[in-house]
Amino acid sequence: MKRNFVVGTMVVAAALMTAPAVYARPLAVSPTSTHSMFKSKMVNFKITNNTGAPLTVKAGKNTMVLEAGKTTDFTLASGDEVVSKNRTKHYDEGQVLAHVNEDLEGHNITIE
Repeated sequence: MKRNFVVGTMVVAAALMTAPAVYARPLAVSPTSTHSMFKSKMVNFKITNNTGAPLTVKAGKNTMVLEAGKTTDFTLASGDEVVSKNRTKHYDEGQVLAHVNEDLEGHNITIE
């Protein structure tokens, strides 16, 4: 009976000690920081406004006006959005015109 009690106590103590060890920081830490994983790539693309009227957009954190019939260059971080800030014939205020990703690199978006 005493032997079972001692063995049982040892098993419970081992279980209580291994649970925190599962979540412990690994001994071999890689030299790269986790911050570098979240760097976003800058994407260059163009938007042409063919709506016939000036269009105000929010591109990333900046607000700018796209003149009618003109092409505007953009350099935004991957993951940013280009959002319409005024209502047009085809777009509502707040509608996302473009979601920036690496696939847009070097392309031209035409807004009509």
